[in-house]
Amino acid sequence: MKNMISLIVVLSGLLLIAGCKRTDDMRIGFSLGPSHERWERDIKFFAERITNKGAMLFVAEADNSHEKQVEQVRELLKKNIDVLVIVPVDSHRAAGIVSLAHQHNIRVIAYDRIINDCDLDFYISFDNMRVGEMQAEYLTRIRPEGRYAILGGDAGDNNSLQLRLGQMSILQPFVESKRISIVLDQYIGGWSDDEAFTLIDNYLESNPGGLDAIVASNDHIADGAFRALYKHGLARKVLLSGQDAEVNACRRIIQGNQSMTVYKYIETMATVSANTAIALAKGEPVMNTQLSINNGKIMVPSILLSSIVVVHPENLRMTVLADGYLDESIVFDMIPQTIE
Repeated sequence: MKNMISLIVVLSGLLLIAGCKRTDDMRIGFSLGPSHERWERDIKFFAERITNKGAMLFVAEADNSHEKQVEQVRELLKKNIDVLVIVPVDSHRAAGIVSLAHQHNIRVIAYDRIINDCDLDFYISFDNMRVGEMQAEYLTRIRPEGRYAILGGDAGDNNSLQLRLGQMSILQPFVESKRISIVLDQYIGGWSDDEAFTLIDNYLESNPGGLDAIVASNDHIADGAFRALYKHGLARKVLLSGQDAEVNACRRIIQGNQSMTVYKYIETMATVSANTAIALAKGEPVMNTQLSINNGKIMVPSILLSSIVVVHPENLRMTVLADGYLDESIVFDMIPQTIE
């Protein structure tokens, strides 16, 4: 009996050791789908948090290719990662990636873009509906009447849909009262600045001077819209929104070529995501998960961050510069942008 008790104690100790993985044994994979400027900072902040905790991080960038992202995730899984953090190229097709990870008993965190129709483990993002509201609120306060164009993000990105809901919640009363007419409403594949340029350029070719405001869902799209406005002599005359506080967007705001952008505290999301990844890898409970989001199959445990702020000419120094997100010397380098 004594030997049996000793054996039970030894086995219990081994199970306890196995269940308490050390941080320096942990391996976190990060699969980044898109390739715009903003994401460089996400990776930087996330990597700092993970390495500061002593864990290993493996990063793969898919350059907006779903097929490439699938292959890269396969490679990440071969590295015996404990948790996969992913910014999907396509929020629907990435369900297969989640299934693939689960076949290897790897839990998945969707970073900033939810993955639909799958058993996703966790979702962390900003309140994208609120971002859309902020864009439309700012433009309608300045110009509550006129012809508006809406340039959404990629239709395969759930964030684009959330932004649109927020934008229209503000614009719809103006449309119903006929103060605002939406003359162009288009999602932009891959959040492409070139596609945004073509859409606005073609519209202005047929309707010279026929725009008062453009609700561009992010700064990359705003860049293409601005180039079209510049070509038609409408820069500074048409209101233009954005999101992500990219360098060129902030320069445009200073120059009067863009009305606003939405600054999201990327460092906060990277920190929360890193902490969540470590907790999942350790098998520990994740804090602050009182919210769940329906992804079409399950209610996904989620964290939606409210750390977002409108950036405009009057507060640019007090936000993105004071926070150290962008360097003042870079933003105020007034060398004219190349317009193609």
